[in-house]
Amino acid sequence: MTKAIEHIVAGYSTLKNRKALEEIRDHRRRLLNDYRMRSGSGMNFDWINAELQEEIGVVEDALSKLGEEQHKPS
Repeated sequence: MTKAIEHIVAGYSTLKNRKALEEIRDHRRRLLNDYRMRSGSGMNFDWINAELQEEIGVVEDALSKLGEEQHKPS
């Protein structure tokens, strides 16, 4: 799924849509939190944890770059 997120994030970054990027990041954080709360069920889905963390990282990198662009002198 990370490739899909990378493409979505690239599109929102091109549009400089910080709000959409923040919503994606927040959604992934909620999913990660929900997963962690349910992880004691005996089922091993560690790949979900890793995938969500990677996706959050992709979005946070884009937000960071977007913030840098906004602070560059014209």
